[in-house]
Parts: sequence; structure tokens; C-alpha cells
Amino acid sequence: MTLVRARDALCDSRIVVRVEADARPPRDRRSPAIYAVFHTDEPDGSRFLGLVTEHQIARFPQRIFADLIDPRVPPPVASDTPLEQLIHAVGERGQTLGMPLAVLERDGSFLGVLTPHSIVEVLLERERRLLEDARKINAEIRREADKAIEQLDIKAHYDTVTGLPNRQLFCDRLLQALAAHERDGNPVVLLFLDVDNFKSINDSLGHLVGDRLLRATAERIRTAVRDGDTVARIGGDEFTILLNGAKDTLNGALVAQKILDGLAQPFVFGAQQIVISVSIGIAVSPADGETMEQLLRNADTAMYHAKSRGKNNYQFFSPELNVQAYRRQEIERNLRCALLQGELGLSYAPRVDLRSGRIVALEVRPFWLSSELGDVPPDDFIPVAEETGLIVQIGIWAFRTACAHAAVWRTQGLADRCLSFRLSQRELDDPQFGDRIMSLLDGCGLEPENLQFELSERMLMTHAAHTLAVLQELSNRGIRFSVGDFGTGNASLRRLRRFPIDELKIDLSSVRDIEPDSDDAAVITAMIAMAKSLRMDVVAVGVETPEHVAFLLERGCRHGQGRLIGARLPPERIAALLAGDAVDLFVA
Repeated sequence: MTLVRARDALCDSRIVVRVEADARPPRDRRSPAIYAVFHTDEPDGSRFLGLVTEHQIARFPQRIFADLIDPRVPPPVASDTPLEQLIHAVGERGQTLGMPLAVLERDGSFLGVLTPHSIVEVLLERERRLLEDARKINAEIRREADKAIEQLDIKAHYDTVTGLPNRQLFCDRLLQALAAHERDGNPVVLLFLDVDNFKSINDSLGHLVGDRLLRATAERIRTAVRDGDTVARIGGDEFTILLNGAKDTLNGALVAQKILDGLAQPFVFGAQQIVISVSIGIAVSPADGETMEQLLRNADTAMYHAKSRGKNNYQFFSPELNVQAYRRQEIERNLRCALLQGELGLSYAPRVDLRSGRIVALEVRPFWLSSELGDVPPDDFIPVAEETGLIVQIGIWAFRTACAHAAVWRTQGLADRCLSFRLSQRELDDPQFGDRIMSLLDGCGLEPENLQFELSERMLMTHAAHTLAVLQELSNRGIRFSVGDFGTGNASLRRLRRFPIDELKIDLSSVRDIEPDSDDAAVITAMIAMAKSLRMDVVAVGVETPEHVAFLLERGCRHGQGRLIGARLPPERIAALLAGDAVDLFVA
């Protein structure tokens, strides 16, 4: 039988049975599988068309027989009819099978019955299944597409670390708020926050801790605002807040103070405690700008003003701040080349024994005489140096220069005095800080016990474990440490006792009334007694009058420095004072 006839037979007939090898004609017995094909449309009955090989039948859709079975219709032939008898009955006797038609497996066993009705049903069911499969596929594709679009939207509009809106989404909402202001007249209140000294935390504790801290900070900020307000992270350690529907500009101050209070508590990550603060700038439209760019810029300017006021506070924008912002930019630009141009210098503030007038230590203070800006006060350029990281380079230069001055005084036969340096958070967080200090000491000939570093109370509370490790290592080598402006921060007595602190400095500059019964006198007396209870030396800063000296000596404070003693003295003047070995109470 030809291949064309086999195809026609498979399409027109509905009975295909397997013929075992011993029932095949001799010429076809070598084929592994032979099938008999019957045609049932002949007028005089079914007709045997011939045999089809396995290879031939595999090329046609014979699986349709399995799909088109109606088990409800009784078979026209018995399922146990032998194959030879079936072939003989159909092929030679002309037995008419008609419809329904029997369908047999390849092994000759009865499979089922095919009817015209079942053909339509199965074909329709097949179409329904195909349609349903297509719908499921389309629905799955739609779900995956919607999910992908949602993920793209999240990546485009939300910060991956904190989950807060990013700069793009925040700016969109700010534009909407400004448009709403045109309709309802309500002010648009914008807060600009920057985490103080965050780079130091990142550098010393690693980015993983930094990211955890950012997430925790974002959560505390969120708890300080209403659900309808927008909190966004627009930069590394910068956050913005849009107060929606604010009725009063003072709402910004209330929210800012709530944020400061909320962040005052330490963050606890396992055994590690981290204390942070933020500086907040507030701008209100339309007074501080009618466009998005103006409002963001002015809020940023107010934030930097808050940093210049000691950080951990909030400030409203004012036109005068633009002048200050411009000056800060000029300071940063010129400070980057000040060291190379030799514009920085050192002055010294003597610290004396208030009874004898003998100089016991020298506080090192850098100054800057800029070729463009003139005499720039340390309070102006030191904060900029800390924010930009230039303080590390300036600190190294100041240490080397002061040691060089001490070496000159030593060659003049003058005894070494303790050199005291104010330490910044950036320097303390530098991983090479300890090794660098010891290396510099070895090179300049200064003994470790003649070196002192001054820290702020906040530095003791910021990632205390790291600070304690660095201070303890240097203290074991003989270097001394002091805490400046004691009583102005939040360090507890318990925390102070953990650190190798040798000295507490008490600031008298704001004391106006030192009468024995005054509140100021009571506070200073209590602070001196507290320092003594911790077995620490006490130094009074801001000694301006002989009455201050008498007041301090009466309460057991023997060391002091200030204008009455001498401030910002050049190295040459210090050499003359050291040669006299005492301050004639006192140098003006």
C-alpha cells in the first residue's frame, strides 16, 4: 500500500488495528509494527485497504482516535475478537461495521467506539480547551507584565534601602502641593534633614550597619509625621519631608522638634549602641520660594545653618542665610588649597595652674589667613573641614607643626609641655588614626604623656564601642584624653566611667553671676564636684576675670584658660612665656 493511500485511509477511515508479525504477508514480516486500515464508507460495507508500517503511521495524527472515543456506545465488535478473525471478517466477507466504529490499540485490544456525535463533542471540547489554555496564558502574561511594571515603578520612585519615596517621586508630590497652594492658599512646608556625621559612621562601622541605621532612622522619622505627609530619602544621608495641608508655618517647627526628640534615643543593633542627631532646615512657600527649585535650595541652606549652629537643631530659612551659604561655599573652595598655599597657621592657648601661674599645657588652635577671604575664624572653617573630610589632612598638618614647634622650644632649653588637640569625629573614625599618631610621636620626639586629645560628649556616645577601643589603645600607651564643654551634652556618669578620660573641661563663658548663692555658681560647683568624684582633673575654660580665678580656687579647680590668661598666642610668644615659666596673672 502506498504512502498516499495510507494517508487517505487514516483520514477517511476510523479503524486502525495492529497486525502481529505472524499474520502479515511474508514480505512485511520484517517490519516491527504493521497496522491494518479499514474503510467503512463503501456502499456494500467496509473494505480492507491494506497495511501501514510503524514509520508511515507515525507521520499522521493517529492520536485523534484516542481523543474521539465515546465509551457510552457499545462496541460493534467484541473486544476479545482475534485480530486474524477481524481481518478475515472485514476483508473477505465484506462485513459492514458502519457507524459507530471501533477503535483498537496498537496491540489489538479494544479501546473504544467512535461516533459522529463524539467527534463534534471532542472537537468542540478541544477548541474550548485551547481557548481556555490561551486565556490562562494571556492572564499569566498579564500578571507577569503588571508585576514587572510594578517593580519598575518601585525602582523608579522608591529608595531601595529605606523603602521611602526617592527624589523623583518627592519632587512630583512637591509640584502637586505647590499647584494645590495656588487653589487653596495653604502654605507648603518643606523640611530638609541631614544625618550629622553619618559618613564617619559608614566609614568606621561599614555600609551594612550604615544601611540598617538609615532604615531605622527613616522609621523613626515616619512616626513623627502624619500618614498624609511625605517622607523621602533624596540622597545618601539626606531626607526631606513635605507636610501636606499645613495650616500654619509653625507646624514645621513642631514636626522638627518631634523628630529631634525621637532620634535622641540610641539605636541598638545587637550589642552595639549608636547615637545620632540630625540638622533640619525648614522652608515655607510662598515666603521662601514659589518654585520647587527655590524651596529645596532654601531648605537646604537652612539645614546648613542648623549645622553651623552646633547641629542637632532646626532652623527656618531667611534671606540672610543665602549670604551665609555663599560664604560657606567660598570657604570650602578656598580651604581645599589653603594647606598647599601655606595659608594655615597655629596659635596656642596656655592652660595654667591658677595658684602659681605656671603653664601646664598648651591647647593647639589652627588659624587661617586666606589670600581671598582674609582672616577666617576657626568657628567658620573647622565645621566645613569636618563636613568635607579635610579635617583629617589639617589635623595631621597641625600635629606635625606643633611637634616641630615643641622641638624648637626643646633646643632652647625649655621643658616640654602637654600639647592638647581638639579631635573631630572624622579623625577618630579613621582606621589609621592610632597607628598614625604613634608613628608621628616616634618621629618628633614628643613623649606620649605630653600629648592630649579633647573630645566632645557626643563623640563618646556615637558608636561607643569603636570609640572606647581606640581611646583605650592610645591610653595604654600614655596618651591623655579630656572631654570638652562638660555638661553641655548628654553623656552620663556611667558612660564617662567606661572611657579612659583624664580631664573634664567646664566652660565659664556663659556664666554671668558667680555670687555664692546664684544658680550659675551652684551649677559650676556641682560640676567640679562631679568631676572630682570621677577622679578626673578639672579645667575651667573661659576664665575672663580675677573673680573667676578666686571662685574656681575656692572650689578646688586649679587649672584654667581663657582671655585673662591669653588666647591665640603665636609660637614666639609661647616661647617667651615658657622661658619665664609662669604667667604674671595674667597675659592680656
